[in-house]
Amino acid sequence: MKTLFVSATVLLWAAFALPASAEDFGKLSLLGEVVLPTGLKIAGVEFGGISGLDYDVANDIYYAISDDRSEKAPARFYTLTIAMNEKGINGLDIVSTRTLLDAEGKPFATKDVDPESIRFNPATGTIYWTSEGDLTGKPAVRESRTDGTLVREFALPDAYLPNFFKTRGVRNNLSFESMTISPDGKTLLVGTENALVQDGEAATLDAGSRSRILAFDIASGNATAEYAYDIGPIFAKATQAPYWNDNGMSEFVAAGDDLLTVERAFAMGVGNQINFYRASFNGATNVNGEASLKDKQVSPLKKELLLKLGEGDFGLDIDNIESITWGPEINGRKTLVVASDNNFNPAQFTQFVVFQLAPSTN
Repeated sequence: MKTLFVSATVLLWAAFALPASAEDFGKLSLLGEVVLPTGLKIAGVEFGGISGLDYDVANDIYYAISDDRSEKAPARFYTLTIAMNEKGINGLDIVSTRTLLDAEGKPFATKDVDPESIRFNPATGTIYWTSEGDLTGKPAVRESRTDGTLVREFALPDAYLPNFFKTRGVRNNLSFESMTISPDGKTLLVGTENALVQDGEAATLDAGSRSRILAFDIASGNATAEYAYDIGPIFAKATQAPYWNDNGMSEFVAAGDDLLTVERAFAMGVGNQINFYRASFNGATNVNGEASLKDKQVSPLKKELLLKLGEGDFGLDIDNIESITWGPEINGRKTLVVASDNNFNPAQFTQFVVFQLAPSTN
């Protein structure tokens, strides 16, 4: 399948506003899904770990990033096409694989990077992507060209950088999972999956976790604002060994003046629960520069639950949803594309799901 280039008259940025109410959002319908099995190889390299997805409107292509830590192959992202119309999804094509390069123009070394989220900026023709860092590295927010070469790395406030004693900074594997660009194209927003160590605890069955959302001015690269976002508690107790369960903000996307956030929860033996929220900055406290949020009077973003998606909903075997993007508009109806991270686990799969929102009443 060849990439389809649509009319150049489309807007460079299309950030859809959400429906007026949760009831209206709940009227979305399933357009279709594509499931790719774990073990699928492209040019000899295993495809999977899809943790970020973004739609390039003008070129009708998707950018998808793998969270492979340069272990199966050098850290990389893909370009995809998804053929769809009002009758459903007609096919998915993996068009290209692009290696992410460091400041020296070399592929990232094993475990030196942990890619998670990706966004395409139509104004610059570049991508922004995040790395969680994990215990072997530091978190990062980077801009790269679409050939994978590095443009710059954004300077993170000290609050996000783990110190020697692990009393400060992002938690292991609970760092920058979310990213989006503001509708005016001027601000890059990134969010942590759970609280920074000094801000509070990670999510439990009894309590949620206070994440941060960090805003960068794209032109200067400076951090200009920070906000608190409260993750909900874990929805269920694990029933199977090794009894793992969690909940975290796995992605968000701009939706007018708000964010559409995804909280992805999982419990061994129970499965996944995916919650979609409308999150509003209205009245939220700008905590820019605060070393710690613990014991401080802070107003987080206001949240409204729009949809709870679990096993069997829409007839889906829902997996580990970590990606979300607005897709093309079909017959006046906005589409929402989500994708799952299979963790390169034979018991999981890579899933691309397309929903349609109810027809606009505007």
